[in-house]
Amino acid sequence: MLKLYIEKNISSKDLLKKVLDENQIESEIVYNSYGKPYLKNNELYFNISHSGCYTVLVTSSKEIGVDIEKITMKEKVIDKICNEKEKKLIKSEEDFTIMWVKKESYVKYLGIGLAYGLENVNTLELKNYIIKKYHDYYIAIYGDDLIN
Repeated sequence: MLKLYIEKNISSKDLLKKVLDENQIESEIVYNSYGKPYLKNNELYFNISHSGCYTVLVTSSKEIGVDIEKITMKEKVIDKICNEKEKKLIKSEEDFTIMWVKKESYVKYLGIGLAYGLENVNTLELKNYIIKKYHDYYIAIYGDDLIN
């Protein structure tokens, strides 16, 4: 079951501790070779992101990725991370931010993060994601048990 936690002015580590304590989960945190954290010997998956004063954490019974970004337009980044079809769809700061969070949540879901290269993610082919607007931020969650 998917759960999303959004907190203001809290570190990733403290939010994870709070969620684990609330759910009475005691487990060692281990990391894959790219630095993605997991709970050792536990079937609860989680992922964390932060932007500005907000930290988000998502939990699931399956592999999951999350990203949060403040709504913005980064013109210099568009050519580096977007294919031609994606570029044509960017008409506003919101379009860019949605594309950005979709790409980041996907590479975090894969467990390899930015090492994968955001330019290698075609958002037009992604299907298992949820997009949420939260104040002047967008959050994307990508996972096996999500269907868009």
